[in-house]
This record gives sequence, structure tokens and C-alpha cells, in this order.
Amino acid sequence: MQFGFALPTTTNGEELCRFAQAVERLGYESVWAPDHIVLPIEPTDQYPYTEDGSFTRASSSPVLETMTTLSYVAACTSRIKIGSTVIIVPYRNPILQAKMFASLDVLSGGRAVCGVGVGWWEEEFDALGASHKDRGPVTDEYLEIFKLLWTEDKPEFHGRFYDFDGIQMYPKPLQKPHIPIWVGGHTRRALRRTARYGNAWHPTRQTPDYVAGHLPYLREQTEAAGRNPDDITISLKRSLHFTDLGIADSNAVRSGGAVFESTQGVIDDVKYCGERGIQQLTYDFRTSDVDECISIMEHFAEKVVPAIG
Repeated sequence: MQFGFALPTTTNGEELCRFAQAVERLGYESVWAPDHIVLPIEPTDQYPYTEDGSFTRASSSPVLETMTTLSYVAACTSRIKIGSTVIIVPYRNPILQAKMFASLDVLSGGRAVCGVGVGWWEEEFDALGASHKDRGPVTDEYLEIFKLLWTEDKPEFHGRFYDFDGIQMYPKPLQKPHIPIWVGGHTRRALRRTARYGNAWHPTRQTPDYVAGHLPYLREQTEAAGRNPDDITISLKRSLHFTDLGIADSNAVRSGGAVFESTQGVIDDVKYCGERGIQQLTYDFRTSDVDECISIMEHFAEKVVPAIG
């Protein structure tokens, strides 16, 4: 089992580096940044991970741009993987995105992870001039473009939403054959996208049983795509909160699939995840205090990791 941690919701660069260096010091696999460019003022009922569809972050909350943040964190670390959880693919030009991830991979020494999603907030799509209705097929096309630009000397693409030829893009990513693509989402369409393009399935806010229940379909689709299902990592992103660590839960809303347990309960949960076929866990936090986030990771490293063998 590998473990990654989402960056806290701070805009302080020194704190971000201190957090990422703690992830590295504690021997974890990866650090991750989310993606929102703007937050609409009007409330939403579209968020997939709360019962009423509400989104818990205020529209005035500062959110750093994903690729800029990952590049900044890459510069103050040397070993951990640097990933997006997840970048909303239809928001950005595909050639520019491919270039940004390739640059991140080169400058970080081959540590980039391209975590992708189709997005959900219609008003954010509208503000960015992107199609909410076509977000699924647009994402599929853009992922094909990513792979072409990362691997082909003379890439060419003629699709429904994008068209190009007569260009070259260098440098290529250091990772071969290309930067790993981790596909977010929990629907069957996300599973089919993983089977076609992904190196990992990376759902969020789901239970281990939900993930396990969808693995037969993922295997079926992966084999139908002519790929080996064993080559796809199964990851799950959840919130982590130790009830016996003395850190208050500062988030008033609990979305699905979060882990609110004693230390022994977290140990049992991690073991159960492994039994259900999950190979990687990414956690975010119920606090935005960086010192508290680091304390949670230290406690996890001291008490949980040794107990799971």
C-alpha cells in the first residue's frame, strides 16, 4: 500500500514547501493539488460528494492554480511524486496542458502524475468558455492528444473538438512511455476512460466496498481495450481524521467516504482497503492548519504504517 497526501488549503509558499518536505521526510509516496480556477458566487447543488449537492468551500476562498502550485512544490522536494487530484481537462487548451505537464516532469526529474477529471460545476465551465455538456468526450480527445504529444515526434490529430498537424513538441517527458495518467471519477464512464487511457483509477469520496464492487467492470473494460488489468493501479482519495489525536474537525459538512476513526479504526480501514483491492490511498484533511496536517501525517507514519505490515 502506498500513501499520498493532498496539499493543505494555504496560499503561503513557505508552508506549502514545509508540508511537502514533511511528506517526503516521512517516506510517503506523493503529494497532490486540486483544481478550481474560479468559484461561482451562487451556491450549487451539483457537487457529487454531498447529499444535497452543496459545495463546502466559500466562493471567496483563495485557490492556487494547480500547475503553478505543483511546479513550486516540485522545486522544494526531490523524491515524492507530484500530482493533480484532479486537473479538470476541458478547462485548458490540450496542447498547452500537455506542455505544462511535460515541463513539470522534466524539471522535477520525472515525478509528475497527471490526475484528470471531467469536472462538474457548470457555472465554472461557463466562466471559462468550456462546454459542460461535452466535457466527457472533450476529455477523451484531450487525453489522446496528451499521449500523442508526449510520445510522437510528429504528432497529428484530427478530432471532433480539436485538430492539428505540422507541429512538434519538445522536451518530451522523462517518464516513459509517458507521464502516468490517473483517472478520477466514480461512474462507469470514468471506468471506461481508465481502461482506455489510464494508469490508475483514482475515485474520490467513495467507500472501499464501492471501489471493490466496480473492479470487475474495470477489468472487463480493460481487457476489451487490449490492456492488462494488472497494469492499472487502484487508488482511492478520502478525508482522514483521527478522533483520538486531539485535533478538531473544522469542516462542518462531512462528504461521503471520509475516514473518521480512532487510530485503531484507521489501521483497520487501511487493511480493509487492501483486502478490497485498493493499492494506493490519498488523504486530504479536515483542517487547514499546516501544523495540524503535519501532526496527522506524523501520527499516521508512527502508528498506522508499521501496523499494516
